[in-house]
Amino acid sequence: MFSHNQLLRIYQSYGKQPDVEYYTGDMEHIRTYYLTRAAQEPDRFYIDDTTWQDLNMDAVYKRINAGLSTAGEQYLYYMLRRPMDRRQFEQHQMLTDLADREPDTRKGLQKILWRIGRYRPIDLDSMLTTRTASPFWLVIYSILSLLVLPVLVLTFIRPDVGIWILLPVLITNSILHEYRTTRCQREIHTVNYCVGLAQALSKVKKLGHPVLDAQLQNAYTHLEKLRSILRIGPVLTGSRGDIVSMLMTVLLWDLISFELLKNRFARHRAHFAVIHEAVGQLDASIAIASWRASMDRWALPQLDFDAQDAYLEAHEVAHPLLDAPIPNDASLPRPLLITGANASGKSTYLKAVILCALLAQTTGTAPCTRYRSSPLRIYTSMAIADNIQAGESYYIAEIRSLKRILDARQDSSPVLCAVDEVLRGTNTIERIAASTEILRTLGASGTLALVATHDAELCDLVADQYQLAHFQEEITDKDIRFDYRIRPGKATSRNAIDLLRLMGFDAAIVDAAHKRASGYLETGRWSGATSPLHGEPQ
Repeated sequence: MFSHNQLLRIYQSYGKQPDVEYYTGDMEHIRTYYLTRAAQEPDRFYIDDTTWQDLNMDAVYKRINAGLSTAGEQYLYYMLRRPMDRRQFEQHQMLTDLADREPDTRKGLQKILWRIGRYRPIDLDSMLTTRTASPFWLVIYSILSLLVLPVLVLTFIRPDVGIWILLPVLITNSILHEYRTTRCQREIHTVNYCVGLAQALSKVKKLGHPVLDAQLQNAYTHLEKLRSILRIGPVLTGSRGDIVSMLMTVLLWDLISFELLKNRFARHRAHFAVIHEAVGQLDASIAIASWRASMDRWALPQLDFDAQDAYLEAHEVAHPLLDAPIPNDASLPRPLLITGANASGKSTYLKAVILCALLAQTTGTAPCTRYRSSPLRIYTSMAIADNIQAGESYYIAEIRSLKRILDARQDSSPVLCAVDEVLRGTNTIERIAASTEILRTLGASGTLALVATHDAELCDLVADQYQLAHFQEEITDKDIRFDYRIRPGKATSRNAIDLLRLMGFDAAIVDAAHKRASGYLETGRWSGATSPLHGEPQ
């Protein structure tokens, strides 16, 4: 039973940042449902691992996740990796709106979901993939259990004979019970979790809510196929030391119940998969509604599923993980090339816009004040790192990351991508030449690309295909200031050398660097003149 304080904590947590604990390995358990579904749907688009990591999506997930059940936590993760189609989007909005619009209904659902609880290490793959359940242990347990009764009768009739048979049987059963319950502990938890999901959906059905019934009718149909499982109920285990526990141990009742349930779930795996999704979707929808209520700004996205061309328009986009973000607009009828100094806001802007699009299509919630777009497949190439174990350089890792985006254009659905510094892992001449061709190829394909670069030369080379924008900074005698506002056109300031002075470099170094840069801009080549600082060739 619930205590009054437990219920209050559940209800009062709505609309607040989730206070959920995570331990080592939890995220790997949470993503198992997504991995299972992705393996079953190889032709469907999912957010890939590179994009997930670039956007720090584990942190975004934790900011949203207020799920009360393992099914809800797993389904939310799955949602964030899978942009919705029209039907899914409409169904999700109805459930999310219901959670916010009807607090009493939401509280009733939260109470049901809380009873399921979280057990993240469940072996969900064994419950959702096709495997043959062996009756071997069920037969063994049944024989040993049935053997106890005639031996007991024999003990009453012939105590001198029966006791010598009864003791070995009871000892054998007790040892086997201890050994098998220890070995099967995770499976037993998994089976009980599955029973709990079915029981939870049965309780939701009893609420008789018209919106829930309409959305869950298919799941209710599958629930009917699991009536025999509901009648058995969960596996009752424990070491209370009472007569019931002793009987369960020597008669192996809990292990028999476990094997019966496991075999029935194996036969009804497809039905359970629908129930897991239905309960998970309910829990995830409440979590997303709570996330909405906790934000200063969010918009219901207008997704044009009939759009012929790719586009994105978002007003006052804010990164959802920042406490005091500076909002910026994003208008992408075509690709955008952004210039500006380090730390001026380029990378944060790329992530904010891409996250806005991703969350709009996966949670039906856009962290901005107004959002509309065509459906988009989303990729990033941002936080590249070399792979020492694979023997890959930084540059090889870069081109692999970019190649996957170029390959994605071959699909009929339009692509939205973000690239932070194109080919930074090679020399200037080859970088600009190769970057130009890559960006022009992306621009010609209808891909909506957001690209940040320090190479001002790219602005002139792709200006016919790309919008130009920039972030700027103000350097004073003692400080550097950023307003983090995006502006049209390319960056015109050259403050990188001035930053050397601000950071305490010798004035002679700063002046010499300015002189060398000015010489290159005037002549188009770098001077080999002797440095005024130490008289050595440069």
